[in-house]
Amino acid sequence: MSVKSDSNGDGTGQPSNVLLLTSAANDCETAACRELSETTHPSRSHVVLATGLQSPRERLADWEDDVGVRPAETTVVDLATATRSAAASTGASSGGTGSRDRWPDATVEHVEAGDLLGLGETLDAALDDSDRSTTLCVRSVSDLLQSADVETVFRFLEALTRNVDRADGVAHYHLNTDVHDAETVETLAVLFDTVVDLREREGADA
Repeated sequence: MSVKSDSNGDGTGQPSNVLLLTSAANDCETAACRELSETTHPSRSHVVLATGLQSPRERLADWEDDVGVRPAETTVVDLATATRSAAASTGASSGGTGSRDRWPDATVEHVEAGDLLGLGETLDAALDDSDRSTTLCVRSVSDLLQSADVETVFRFLEALTRNVDRADGVAHYHLNTDVHDAETVETLAVLFDTVVDLREREGADA
């Protein structure tokens, strides 16, 4: 189910910023992520993966398993979170080795936990630094809410969605509704061109 907000997307009918509402055990999430990432042929695309709980190595492995194709250019922006395990953090630190074994051309950027300003600047640079069509996947907004309040995350996403529009990119953002109240979801939802409730899609498929 898609719900339009007041934003008009990129003017071509393709929404620039899409919020995916998910649950902890949602089989539709991978398919939706794949669908939203196939707007441009991989040979002409730049994919930016913002990751929280997963290390860059884990995120790249999941991306390859989920989507099945590699883009021409890949950037992983790693925002370590307080709940990431010590093992995963070690993997992120040495993720250059593990991830580049399979993705030799991937660029991995690291941002300190809770540094939304640094994260925004890094993502903005990634959006601007490529001549290819750019797709951004933020997985997830729930991770951001672990280290900052709703108002701070709102301001961060407000700036990021504007930057995606300005860069003529396409972005989707995962939000696990199992761990947030309805007020938080409604507060953030107004920032996006389209909100896709994957919980309803999963119920319809059952």
